[in-house]
Amino acid sequence: MEYSNYYMNLPLDLAGSRTKNRFRVELLWGVGKLIDAYKLYDDYTIVFDFKCDIELHRDNGLDFYQVKTINRGNHSSKTLTKRKGNSRSILGTLYALYNPNHNIKLAVVCNKHLKIDSKEDLRKEVCLGELDKTVIDFIEDKLQEELKLSEVILDNVFYVCESMDLTNPHYALLGKLIEAFQEIKNEEPNNPNALFRLVSDTAQKKASYEMAITNYNDVLELKGISKNEFNKMLESHRKKSITGIEQVKDYIKTLFPSERRLYNQALTNLLEIDQSHELNVLKISIFEYIEGNIDKIKNENDLFNILNNVFDSEFPIEYTKYMKKVFYLMVFYLYTEGGDI
Repeated sequence: MEYSNYYMNLPLDLAGSRTKNRFRVELLWGVGKLIDAYKLYDDYTIVFDFKCDIELHRDNGLDFYQVKTINRGNHSSKTLTKRKGNSRSILGTLYALYNPNHNIKLAVVCNKHLKIDSKEDLRKEVCLGELDKTVIDFIEDKLQEELKLSEVILDNVFYVCESMDLTNPHYALLGKLIEAFQEIKNEEPNNPNALFRLVSDTAQKKASYEMAITNYNDVLELKGISKNEFNKMLESHRKKSITGIEQVKDYIKTLFPSERRLYNQALTNLLEIDQSHELNVLKISIFEYIEGNIDKIKNENDLFNILNNVFDSEFPIEYTKYMKKVFYLMVFYLYTEGGDI
């Protein structure tokens, strides 16, 4: 990418010590950004805790996010530019990453609204370059002094307010992940908690990598999660991969042509029928029965012989003999492939 040289010469994020919970809040906010960006960009990577808290790398630009949560009060132009000793201010740390020759967005992310002249600005995203001139002049003067710059441009500097659960940040993100999965894959994830652990643990691993990195592509690989990598995580938790349908199709291929047609028709009919609550209950009962009697089931013929006597009468009247058999096969393969209900 055209900005790789500029990026690699930026200072590393040398933030001071953070509590375990604050680090987790930052991390999970980054995962939330990973989800949001999926619908906006064809290709991107979220980088965790390298040059900035959270970074969005896209084809035509870079977004840097400093996550600064507070328990009480609000941030203002004064708190954002305040320095402790020789350390950088919040905006100073962020603006040190800016380069007017590249498409760069800088943003402070907080759980509280920005307060200007004792009044909260209730907008979700505030461009600092659009504030009153007196406020702009104040911020520019502070940054020029801190960073020894002759000019400061605030048109690409933002204050983002997002509600965050600082105590249990994972609860809201789990819901967001499930909602995004449904929108992207048109189904619910097979195991939402396992998917959440996979994504958050991967982000934790990326953020915690501390070995020296001198190549831009290595930064993306070792410190970031790409859209493609995120999509693979989603794919690994699709229900369709363990519904048993593919295994049923493979079984049908082994049958004689006359039976093959009857089974394929039954499978098509089953997939077109909306599953009622009663059928879902029956599916659970069959799954549990298979689980408790798996030692007696050596093959598909054993499956039919055992289940026919127990469950055939439980199906709706419109279910044919072959539809029942295919239903048994789907549940059986769901069990043997390691799936769950």
